[in-house]
Amino acid sequence: MRPLVHAVAVLALVAGCHKHAKGPSPEITGLAAIPASAEAIVVIDVARVVDSPLVSRAIDMLVARDPALASSWQKLHDSCKLDVKNVDHVTLAIGPHVAPNAANAQAGTGPVLLVATGHLVENDLASCVRTMVGQGGGSLTAKPAGSHTLYEAKDGNRVMYFAFGRADTVLMSASEAFVTEALADGKKVTDNAEMSKWIGMADQKAPIWAAGRADERVKQHMVTIVNGQISAGPTAYMASFDPTSGAKLELDAIMANPADAKALESFAKAQLGALGMVAQAKSLGTIVDKIAIAADGAVLRLKATLSQDEVNQLISALDAKGSASQDTPPAGSGSGAGSQGK
Repeated sequence: MRPLVHAVAVLALVAGCHKHAKGPSPEITGLAAIPASAEAIVVIDVARVVDSPLVSRAIDMLVARDPALASSWQKLHDSCKLDVKNVDHVTLAIGPHVAPNAANAQAGTGPVLLVATGHLVENDLASCVRTMVGQGGGSLTAKPAGSHTLYEAKDGNRVMYFAFGRADTVLMSASEAFVTEALADGKKVTDNAEMSKWIGMADQKAPIWAAGRADERVKQHMVTIVNGQISAGPTAYMASFDPTSGAKLELDAIMANPADAKALESFAKAQLGALGMVAQAKSLGTIVDKIAIAADGAVLRLKATLSQDEVNQLISALDAKGSASQDTPPAGSGSGAGSQGK
């Protein structure tokens, strides 16, 4: 298999672990595995969303656009007997950007840590990865990390680190430092006052939810696109998504002050109106009508609730768009030129 990163990343998405503990290792799982330095987190209750049509469609699109990922998953599925239903929960964390000058650090550009909880045996996982990377001349090595074992998988110039924080939890990242920090006894994300506040504001009962600091580039760009109608971009965001019966989405942006939230509400509603006109031509106008935008103090809230029929309609529109894109002849071909000339 060619891309190790794909192989191990997919493995993390479809499995956790079940090993026999050799000693009283501290249990590191879920938010307890996320370092205090994390800038943003996404939590997914895989068991609740695995059968969602929207989630299935998203996975299909991802695999279709990345043949290497599709090949990696197929080999993992065949060789390691992995199944997505072996996963219970997945938590993703984005760490701080690593820059020579700390003043240039930007949120959202740091290393990613994946924490997956489910059903797998540590020895089986290590053996499977060792065999896979060995086929391409790569290697798998292990070393102590406190009371845990840190694995390093190399395949060409690609490197992935993983460890087991608990008997049913695997931690993975391309950053050794981020995995090591997660395994350590230091402060975790809930000890970070700002992150703890934002996490508390998120709907943690939703199958998928997120919270984090807004990327500085996004903040600056937002001021530009609204023509300076706001003093600053959002400080942080929270999001929740429930695709288990239809689709329920909420996205909250924490603005610098209520005036900015109100100004952004006006701008967003104007854009939504224009989007509605375009959607009418695609028979999706009723779906756009379900989107509600409102300022609540310094928080701008975007909400949408779709029925299963509306979700199916949206998926059909996406499928039709994908088919049209695939059927479009390459630029410069005879049929393409003829079509443009009609």
